[in-house]
Amino acid sequence: MKNIEEILKKGESPVTEFKLDSVKNEQIAKELGALANFRGGMLILGVDDKGIPCGLTRDDNEERIQNICYNFEPPLQVKIEHNTVNNKPVVIVTIIDNNEKPYAYKSQTRNIYYIRSGTVSREAARSELRRMFQQSGELHYEALALSNAPAKTLDYSLMTSFFKDYRFISLDDYMEQEKEIVLNNLSILHGKSTTFLGQILFGKEPRKYIPCAGINAGIYKGRDKASGVIDHHFFQGPLIQEIPLVFKYLSLFNRSGFDNIQDKRKEKQEYPEQAVREAVINAVCHRDYTVKGSGIMIDIFKDHMEIISPGSLPNTQTISKIKMGMIYQRNPLLVQYLYDFRYVERLGRGIQKIMQTMKDNGNPEPEFINGDNYFKVELRKSV
Repeated sequence: MKNIEEILKKGESPVTEFKLDSVKNEQIAKELGALANFRGGMLILGVDDKGIPCGLTRDDNEERIQNICYNFEPPLQVKIEHNTVNNKPVVIVTIIDNNEKPYAYKSQTRNIYYIRSGTVSREAARSELRRMFQQSGELHYEALALSNAPAKTLDYSLMTSFFKDYRFISLDDYMEQEKEIVLNNLSILHGKSTTFLGQILFGKEPRKYIPCAGINAGIYKGRDKASGVIDHHFFQGPLIQEIPLVFKYLSLFNRSGFDNIQDKRKEKQEYPEQAVREAVINAVCHRDYTVKGSGIMIDIFKDHMEIISPGSLPNTQTISKIKMGMIYQRNPLLVQYLYDFRYVERLGRGIQKIMQTMKDNGNPEPEFINGDNYFKVELRKSV
């Protein structure tokens, strides 16, 4: 453990909270739950909010904390230590970060989910709670209904062609009521409303019902956005139509040259086409649709390309795991449809393909960045 005096001197943070032990159990539960639902952290009892040690007023703090932890679903895993600062006793509770989020505190009337916003712990809003369950793999947001988007908002011609060509289903052979049942079974409809999945794949105007849908592509003069824009395009139609257009657009700004290998000229792109395609499809497949106000962003700079998708990796995943080919699917139904369309495979090799094709093309190793609310792939030009 870091020196306790240094921790107190730095003050409270997103992963550190100070509390006097005179506070009620509900307040301690609030802090423990919020830290557990973030990425773990430390609660220090016997210290005021300015980081000044005040000592303890009760001798049952360890038992008290254990009882509070058992009152969570699932129970919290913590490590409890006793220490002394300036001759003042304190209790240090370390909340272990693991893959069992979200944690709910079982109050007398309901289950409460707390989250951490900076140094403040609070109850999760409805949209935040949805995101927590999606990250845990217990909720597939793509299958939820859009109550304000009836079936007529879908492009029937596009949908009919897709199911005929890739699922060998002829929607025209069904009566209207039967057709509705079929589309419910295919997760395109939920009742009489479209699902998120149906709207992003086949919607006439997906952004009208899902404002964060779409792919935003920008081409810049220099190494950052401040250098000025060369070109910009926003792809906001149904994914089935837009994905090929995204690939075509990016290819316009992916210049080719030639390498002389053993007296033979071999064409070489700045970024290998397969790496770009895999990075884009990865962003489409695994983006988090509970993150509002942001779509997929693809930016091409003078020396590198960035593909950013909303939503960090789910609880069970790390950068190391996905590099090894560990499969995760935030949107498994969408992945299945893109598999039908021959855009993805089921072997979980997308990230490995990006790495290998970049290496084969002579480019630096790609960088994968798992942010608090985004996932970014950086591809750099060959030196």
